Amino acid sequence: MTATRAMRWLRSSHARFIGLILLLELVFGGALLLSVTQLVHASLDAADNAIARDTRDTLLEIGRQDGDRALASAVTARAQEESDAVLLLARADGGRIAGNLSGWPPVIPADTKGVKAKLYRIGDTDALSYTIVATRLRDGRRLMVGESTDDSDQIRETVERTLLTALLMALPLAIVAAWLVVHIIDRRIGHIAATAARVGAGEIDRRVPLDGSGDSFDTLGRTINNMLDQIGALLAELRTVTDSIAHDLRSPLTRLRTRIDRAMLSDNPADLREAIDGISREADQLLAMLATALEVSRMEAGIGRDRFVATDLAAMLIDMGELYEPVSEDQGRTLAISIEHPVTLPVHRELLGQAIANLIDNALKYGAGRMTLYLTVEGDDIIVGLADQGAGIAPEREAEALRRFGRLDPARGIAGAGLGLSLIAAVARMHGGDVRFDRRDEQFAVEMLLRRPA
Repeated sequence: MTATRAMRWLRSSHARFIGLILLLELVFGGALLLSVTQLVHASLDAADNAIARDTRDTLLEIGRQDGDRALASAVTARAQEESDAVLLLARADGGRIAGNLSGWPPVIPADTKGVKAKLYRIGDTDALSYTIVATRLRDGRRLMVGESTDDSDQIRETVERTLLTALLMALPLAIVAAWLVVHIIDRRIGHIAATAARVGAGEIDRRVPLDGSGDSFDTLGRTINNMLDQIGALLAELRTVTDSIAHDLRSPLTRLRTRIDRAMLSDNPADLREAIDGISREADQLLAMLATALEVSRMEAGIGRDRFVATDLAAMLIDMGELYEPVSEDQGRTLAISIEHPVTLPVHRELLGQAIANLIDNALKYGAGRMTLYLTVEGDDIIVGLADQGAGIAPEREAEALRRFGRLDPARGIAGAGLGLSLIAAVARMHGGDVRFDRRDEQFAVEMLLRRPA
């Protein structure tokens, strides 16, 4: 069991994350070690080279001012004084004139600004490492000055050991840091997982706790909370719709059952035909109600956007006005058309036509006085609205009126399913807009805001 758990842990994201941190630690630590080592080497080599050049320049200046003998004497004196340097004044053929080397080494050019080599000084048993500069004089003689690199090499080794030790000491700290990071991530994800589990268990009001940091986890939690808010709103709407369906279907179903019972008790063909006609009308009303509710749901799901076509909205409103003009006159009402700006817009013709028809039907059922079907432009929004002289909807009940099957009390006595305004709102949202209620000049207006495509 322990071995199985260990293998499972090694395959987990925790192990991979800790391994990634350790790998990055090694890569960056190795790169730092190499960079610092190279920088230290370059600095020490430059310092050794500068010391050798200064000594050479000093000797050359003595030779220019005091002559060849003074130069040879200075080389001899310096060779005796400097225990960690090489100096050699040689003839053109490399033979020794003065200094602490027996002759010119073959590996050293006659002119060089800096080269490293191991040389044996007179009296030494071991070769030592030197940074060497050499110059050929005008008469063919050669002057060599070398500075020992023993101190520099020790510094290099000390720096390398120190950096390597620091890198090795940093590895346990990296492991601890990785574990802490994994623990913090686990805790934040644990809050999200716990919230999801509680929501799955039925606590739909549960939300992910936020710390206000604005980091990725906070953003994720806020997004999940917004999603849960939306789900909660949809569930609340579903409950409301279910209750409304139960309430609004009770009457037509009761009437339907009553007609069926009467038909079963009657032997009169005329009464049977009348009962069957009534049953058919009730069934048609139920089917129309359910079809409209289904269409609203399809629109809210975004189904049908592929059927958008460029449409002359002014011509569409004129056609709808001509269609409903006889109905309006029969009720003693007038329907006027107002086109502020002709507009062509990609729309779903059938659904938009149905929404405009619902605007007119609602005004005929619940409104009063003169009706005006109008088209206007407001910024990026195209407004299709209908205004009349009725009392309209109270501001505090507008949200209830837009809800599916939401019928206000004065409308309960009028035939309908309470889906007219909800369908209008769904059509407006399908076209990127919304529904707005407006009151001006003693008129009440219901407006669909249709957004121009970007």
